[in-house]
Amino acid sequence: MKVNEIQQQNTISILSDKHSLFAEQAPDCPAWIDTRHEKVPKVFKDYEYPVSSWPVIIDAKTAETLSHMSVRLPQLIAQIPELYFGNDVKKIADYYLNGNEMLAEFVLLCHNKHIEGGCRLDLTYTTDGFKVLEANIGSSIGGWQVQSFESIIRELHAPLSNPDTAHHFRIKNTQLIYVEFLVKKIVEYVPAIDKEVNVFLVGLTNELGEQAMKDSIAFFNDMLVAELAKRNLTGQTYSGNIAGLKLTAHGLRLDEVDIHSVIILNLNAREMVPPDLFRAFVMDKIYLPDHLGIPMLGDKRNLGLLRELAEKGVLNSEDTELVMDCIPWTATFRKGEIIYNGQKTDLISLLEKNKDQFVVKPANGFRGTDVFVGKYLSDEIWKNAIYNAATENEYIVQEFCDSVDFLAPNAEKDWTPHKLIWGSFGYGDTYGGVWVRQSSTKTDTGVINSATGAVEAIVYESI
Repeated sequence: MKVNEIQQQNTISILSDKHSLFAEQAPDCPAWIDTRHEKVPKVFKDYEYPVSSWPVIIDAKTAETLSHMSVRLPQLIAQIPELYFGNDVKKIADYYLNGNEMLAEFVLLCHNKHIEGGCRLDLTYTTDGFKVLEANIGSSIGGWQVQSFESIIRELHAPLSNPDTAHHFRIKNTQLIYVEFLVKKIVEYVPAIDKEVNVFLVGLTNELGEQAMKDSIAFFNDMLVAELAKRNLTGQTYSGNIAGLKLTAHGLRLDEVDIHSVIILNLNAREMVPPDLFRAFVMDKIYLPDHLGIPMLGDKRNLGLLRELAEKGVLNSEDTELVMDCIPWTATFRKGEIIYNGQKTDLISLLEKNKDQFVVKPANGFRGTDVFVGKYLSDEIWKNAIYNAATENEYIVQEFCDSVDFLAPNAEKDWTPHKLIWGSFGYGDTYGGVWVRQSSTKTDTGVINSATGAVEAIVYESI
């Protein structure tokens, strides 16, 4: 099916109601972007995932919905330690930290400093609106990279580049919004800031290669320096061995350079926070958005806890409505009885009898690893998934929320049904935009992730 035929069909398209504006471009527009294009930053040359040459178009109402969810839900998740556990060290240790009460003390110490950071909600759009599948919290969240291909997409589509129509399409530049947020928070949280702000990046591994690491630092540094200049500040981006950061009487330093923020880009690196870095954070010498409390907030079981709080009337009416509308039923995987649809029922029996209605996944997984979507599995594989989850720690079970089909181009440039996952960013009280991963319905396995073959796409708001 070609793009100019779509509006004659009773279907939803990634182009929303703008088919007539884009149809004339269909014969010449490639399916995917050439990531070797001269406008692509060095760090994203030969980008590892395919990026669609076609935009996803949303209206202002959809953008407003995404904005509200992306800002408010992370704020509610941050309240769970108090609202659900009463900030009780033992309860938090038992639930999140395998009973380690000493670690829980440190986690709560960090959490109660109320440091704002970044969050990416992963959502699916169903016949009943957007549903939140995960809330990914911290600086290691991906998806912002695709923004670097926006200028190429504009060139490919006249409605986006023609001055007569371009102003009707707005895009949130997630990268620049994040850097603006970062500088704002560094200045806010670190009283000793004078005229210089230096940022240290953790998690750029040697596996990238020396040149790729240099390109990554330079890419980030260009944005940082530009944002600092708006505030009449100077500064630079550094990276290296985290053990090289030392707390002195002047603050946290890398050799003779004052460091004002440490950004941890690798999930595993959070487990190796050295004492000097921790002390500098506690003493308000640095802005550390990836502190010891972040893994607690990023635990996928929190979605189920939020629903429990809403169901018990702990939240106000507006927040209760938001949570109940957009968070599907989610529960910690455990043997025995659970409450489902207001009734006590045995979890294992429920899952075995209703395979197509549920998903089982790790509470702290990423990249779609070990996610089991019952609808797409044989009875035998599903039972094995249930058994494994029941014998291991920290799995969740969630109601399956199926994406409606959106028509989008496949690799052959034919417009066919696709499932979409929306990654919507929130930075404190700032909405950071949204991107999309799309997968052909014909090859759908229920796990739509860039690492498992999905095509990434940039989203524009039609205004």
